Amino acid sequence: MSGAYVGPYPAVAQYGDMDMEPFEAYYARWPAGLDSIPKMVVRDWIHRHWRCFSDRWIDLAPHTWRFELTPFTNAQILAIDHVGSWITDLDAEGVEYVGDYPRAHTRLGRFMLVQGTFPGPIIVARNAGHLEMPRGGGQRMKTPLQLIEGHARLACLRGMIQVDHPNLRPMHDVWLATIPEGAADTRTSLTGSEATDERTT
Repeated sequence: MSGAYVGPYPAVAQYGDMDMEPFEAYYARWPAGLDSIPKMVVRDWIHRHWRCFSDRWIDLAPHTWRFELTPFTNAQILAIDHVGSWITDLDAEGVEYVGDYPRAHTRLGRFMLVQGTFPGPIIVARNAGHLEMPRGGGQRMKTPLQLIEGHARLACLRGMIQVDHPNLRPMHDVWLATIPEGAADTRTSLTGSEATDERTT
């Protein structure tokens, strides 16, 4: 892990368009200085949610974070926190995933209700209370665990846990991120993009 990289995170070409740059083409342009970020994280977070990522997270220099793929129990999943009313909101969504509501019939709902776990690991920060949550109204990240990416997946899984869903698995993969104290002081040259509010993962 290195914090020396000062170049740009490459923007996803034609992001949001029908002809959006495929991930493999995007990753072929991925700078060597950013290779501390796991390929799966680049695919599922940065490429898939480029506008949200570039608007909110680049200034925290994710290439300086340490990502560890970690199995979480259901109790650990329930311990993942968020600023404001996010957890209450996610629990309301979770009810809709496990009941006879449209969310249960989405692609995500169908997958998780059958497989009993995430289609891909969510991202959770560990002991990041030294940092303000982007777009969090000045609130510090929750400790010991703060959700970074995977709001819809967490909502669905919390709903499954709350009702003890028969297909619920006992363990779930999570990207556990350790964010260094100086992350907010590491700046990169960026291409600006519009912000979006994405709760689709």
